[in-house]
Amino acid sequence: MNQGSISLIPKTYHRLSPLQSSIKPQIETTGEEAIASIASATSSSEIESLRVSLLGKKGSITGMMSLMRDLQNEEKKEFGRTVNEVKGNIEKALEARKEEVEREELMVKMESERIDVTTPGIMSQGVGRRHPLSMTMERATEIFMSLGYDTVTECEESPEIESDYYCFEALNCPPDHPARDMQDSFYLNDPDGPEETYMLRTHTSAVQIHQMEKRKPPFRIVAPGRVYRKDDIDATHSLIFHQVEILAIEERGVLTLGDLKGTVEYFLKQMFGPEIKVRFRGSYFPFTEPSMEVDVWFRGKWLEVLGCGMVDPRVLEKAGIDPEKYSGFAAGFGAERFAMVTYGITDIREFYNGDLRFLDQFPHFKDQGMKAFLEGRGTSDVEAEEGGGDKEEKVEKKEKKKADPPAAGAELDISKLEFKVGTITKVWEHPDSDKLWCEEIDCGEESPRTICSGLRAHYSASDLEGKKVVVFSNLKKRKLGGIPSDGMVLCSFTDDDSKVVLIEPPSDAENGEVCKFEGYEGEPATGNQIDKKKMVQAIMPDLKTDGDGNVVWKGVEMKVGGGTVGGGGLKDVQVG
Repeated sequence: MNQGSISLIPKTYHRLSPLQSSIKPQIETTGEEAIASIASATSSSEIESLRVSLLGKKGSITGMMSLMRDLQNEEKKEFGRTVNEVKGNIEKALEARKEEVEREELMVKMESERIDVTTPGIMSQGVGRRHPLSMTMERATEIFMSLGYDTVTECEESPEIESDYYCFEALNCPPDHPARDMQDSFYLNDPDGPEETYMLRTHTSAVQIHQMEKRKPPFRIVAPGRVYRKDDIDATHSLIFHQVEILAIEERGVLTLGDLKGTVEYFLKQMFGPEIKVRFRGSYFPFTEPSMEVDVWFRGKWLEVLGCGMVDPRVLEKAGIDPEKYSGFAAGFGAERFAMVTYGITDIREFYNGDLRFLDQFPHFKDQGMKAFLEGRGTSDVEAEEGGGDKEEKVEKKEKKKADPPAAGAELDISKLEFKVGTITKVWEHPDSDKLWCEEIDCGEESPRTICSGLRAHYSASDLEGKKVVVFSNLKKRKLGGIPSDGMVLCSFTDDDSKVVLIEPPSDAENGEVCKFEGYEGEPATGNQIDKKKMVQAIMPDLKTDGDGNVVWKGVEMKVGGGTVGGGGLKDVQVG
């Protein structure tokens, strides 16, 4: 039987009226033949074609019902029951076979895309690709870092599980505030219960409150992170997405609405190119006043890209910052929106499907892709432009670039590094290293610092406890053997490390006092800036002890508390 054009109505059916007893077995036989055709179908498209030819508006089974007008009234009931029974059997057969075929097709697809996890990890199809979301967030973060913003990415400083207080109340959204209707949150416990409410954070604005409580103004931060909201998943909406927020707090009057607009416009031009047109529109956000939404003229239309505003004084007050003394601004945007616009992605679900073919469309690195995509050039064009020379030459250039330390520019001097006096109050063994001591050091701050240092070969715990030291205090916090280490204890040391001696501040120096070098009065850098510009490699080689055993940088003595800092008895050696 031809599956594409099944005819279930014999010509003899027309004008049969009194012959109902002979019609019924023929209808049943025709139904059995149709079911046999369905059972032999091998693809979803073939099953759909059978369904239309059998049960569609002009289908064979549907057409049978038109014969009822040629039957006597007493025969119509029996005829209708027979046709409906055949129709029901065909519908069941179609549904069952459709499930089987779809399962078979899925297994074939899975087999064709199967990855053998036991295969040795040898790349045979070229190098990997960066995810466009990662490149977008990294690019945005670097732009703000170049303006002096410090990044906030650590889990303890940017938690994805937040309390109701940090997500809403501290941001000027009390329980009865109408702005809460704008957020559909994933609550982890009963929001109406007696205990504190927790949820998956709905925005990275919560990070701003944590930082305002922790830091003393002035400061500037950029906080990229993942957020969660209840939403119907489609081409432009997802349950999970990413935001990047900035916050700048200074003494009142230093930062104005004009500074905010200038910062936002600079950022957008860095992201989209210097010719991009930007416009600001008045808007409303609970935590800023005044508030603005920002659009860019992109590919023939205005596109909303971010929101911003001056921080509401009540938000500052809740975070423990005096709004009469300090003010600032904040801004935030969705990373997915920027990435979709930049790379021409039309469906947000593509970011999360894990398909390597999706990633293969994009450049290896963000700097290769952003400008190229905006100018309508493809990845291959950019790689061709930057691919001059053979492979060995590229590797040689890359290794040379990596090996050469950065030159110390005129702006990189010892004032970028901050050194504070502190007292070691507690010492204990590092649980995972036989070379490290863990030290609790009072640097005159709200809480003591924990610093891990490799001094176990040179000092006992009892020797260190109560010792006054100098701490390199604006290093970015790092984990050493799983324990966060917040700074570095300065020592002088010989070239072969046979002698390592603690730097000695004057006895009258107080905990928290900052060591100074005359003639170098610049502002200390942030930990991220120190890492990004490799300031330690550029500046520290000139920190030494002189012939008198005092600590000097390029011949200028380190001083604090009215006296000179000593090198612990070692002369003409390195300090670090």
